[in-house]
Amino acid sequence: MNTKCQLVFALLLFATTASAQQPTLVNASDPVTMRTNFAIDIESYLFHNNSEFYALRLGYHYGLRSERHRFGMSLPLVHTVFEGDYQGFENTTGFGDLKVTYLWVPYVKNNTIGIERVTFGLDVSAPTGEYRLGRGAGTWLYTPRVIVTWRPGTFIAVFPEVRYQFSTNEANSSGDGVPDPEDPELDTEVQNLAVALPAVVQLDEWNGWFSLNTLYSHSFTEDTDFLFLRMDIGKVIGENASAALRISKFIAGQPRLNVLVQANFSFYFR
Repeated sequence: MNTKCQLVFALLLFATTASAQQPTLVNASDPVTMRTNFAIDIESYLFHNNSEFYALRLGYHYGLRSERHRFGMSLPLVHTVFEGDYQGFENTTGFGDLKVTYLWVPYVKNNTIGIERVTFGLDVSAPTGEYRLGRGAGTWLYTPRVIVTWRPGTFIAVFPEVRYQFSTNEANSSGDGVPDPEDPELDTEVQNLAVALPAVVQLDEWNGWFSLNTLYSHSFTEDTDFLFLRMDIGKVIGENASAALRISKFIAGQPRLNVLVQANFSFYFR
């Protein structure tokens, strides 16, 4: 399984390297860019019970030239550090859940002030990670979503998003889609509604961007709420790449995940 995943990533990367193009600031700062890219994410999850999860996530996203469809997949290598006695499994490393994504743009009107694009998406997460060790949900997760790109000004864009994550079987989840570090067992089904409101400001002279994102989610199965504030700062680097730092902080609701820090490196091919 691991060898096959590595081979797929290598073939996809080789197939598109010849057509590498420099990303524009609009492409790099767009959270749902339709450009083909290879992404490396380094993630750190810090929980209120002092457990820690770390992940190295590789992802490939292929966008058609029409910029109406994009397909992608990602696979994390996860290291978990549990706070407590887990019978010798307090520190383990292994692959997490494989995620496959699809984006479809039925409406787009470029270079306009107002609603620029409407994007529908579907994320499907396969239970390839060992849920008892905190590396996955232990079941299939499905997340349909819709994102609207609204541009109130030339260098400002807002991306309101509504998504609903659910499973058809019991899952190991803390209620917000992240594996539960306090009780890594299969509990209830996942039924989470989330609303996000990221606002992105492009810093043209610096060739970078800054964004703030308020994320609210509600778990119907647990009847709990979560409110996070996320800050991003990123920059186009080199000929065909960008880098970004993302920090999410728990604000209110059921205290589980406290801080999420992500470093992203994206390489664009078309």
